[in-house]
Amino acid sequence: MLGSRLAALRSEEKGVTAIEYGVIAAVIIVALVGVLTAVGTGIGDAFTAVSQALTNAGSGGGS
Repeated sequence: MLGSRLAALRSEEKGVTAIEYGVIAAVIIVALVGVLTAVGTGIGDAFTAVSQALTNAGSGGGS
């Protein structure tokens, strides 16, 4: 009885496929978070530079 249930679980591939898709989705999400964090930091630095340039230009200290 237990042996036949274990044999049935081994032959069942739907659960394994769902787990594989879940792992793939998790890897994609982790990669996206890394990329978006890096891009967000770069954009933040760019806005800071523009803001400082505008502030300096408005106060007569521009380059």
